[in-house]
Amino acid sequence: MDKQEYIDSLKNTNLRPGKTIIRREQVLLEDEGSEERDMSDTHNEIIKWFLKHPNPKDDTVHAYAEEIGMDPDEFETHVYMILSNVLSKGLSKGAEIKCDPKELKMGIDVEYEHTSEPLIAKKIACDHLAEIPDYYTRLKRMEEDADDYWHQRNDQRTMK
Repeated sequence: MDKQEYIDSLKNTNLRPGKTIIRREQVLLEDEGSEERDMSDTHNEIIKWFLKHPNPKDDTVHAYAEEIGMDPDEFETHVYMILSNVLSKGLSKGAEIKCDPKELKMGIDVEYEHTSEPLIAKKIACDHLAEIPDYYTRLKRMEEDADDYWHQRNDQRTMK
């Protein structure tokens, strides 16, 4: 993301505490029958379904597609778009970046909290490291500071 894209994304972000909303342009799809619907809404519904149904069989996916009135091949195209979007976005754009191997190892280990797929964990780590080369060292320090804070806070409560 270049500086202008970053500034534009900030302009479209509501940063009030607890109210973070990212606004984006709506991309409309035209269905058979000339009905339009927002592609991001469609993708959100597909993602929600997969979150509720991890590792579904192909016939289950096709049945869901038909249930929501979508051709199974079109549904699969949306799934491929979602996967491509995950893999091609971020600062690394899915490419290998030059980084400290220790930081990358730390990053992959941390990112397993989001996925069990090694390549996706590595991709997420590379995105962070492309932006901040010592991201995971800083993250570790921040988490240690947070632990210290909560331990001190809990100790103060038990003394009262």
